[in-house]
Amino acid sequence: MFSRYYWCLICCCGWNNPEASCSVDKAEETTFLEFLVLAFPSSGDGGFNMPTFNQASINLNEKYLHQRGTEKTGIVCKNKWTALKKSYQSVVEIKCTSGFTWSDEQGAGIMDRKDNVWARFTKVTHPHTKPFMMKGFDHFNIMEGLMPSKSKGSH
Repeated sequence: MFSRYYWCLICCCGWNNPEASCSVDKAEETTFLEFLVLAFPSSGDGGFNMPTFNQASINLNEKYLHQRGTEKTGIVCKNKWTALKKSYQSVVEIKCTSGFTWSDEQGAGIMDRKDNVWARFTKVTHPHTKPFMMKGFDHFNIMEGLMPSKSKGSH
């Protein structure tokens, strides 16, 4: 999945140790997000800070004693949060675009890799949505609850 790939790329391979082996599972992501759900009330509407990410890393390292790859540090957790927000926003863009459908299992459900509408959508204005052509985003619902609320003005 897109999000697990980016956890690996951003957190294990690219930031701490370029030679470390990468391995991430959905359980680690879920544990990380569940920790953020608990921290959300004190976060100021989803504005998590470094102490929160440091605590998340301690939680992950205690729960997953035999991690493959590099240790999950506070900065790794912060980078993971950034990647998950990007994934979430990508899915929102697909869901809000007329003509596309969304399935949590099949993503945008574009089966034809040569689909002209999808090709234009991903090439011109939304290249970050490409991984969701045929794949869903496992953590969409939990991410939706963690995203800052956007209030609209009354004018």
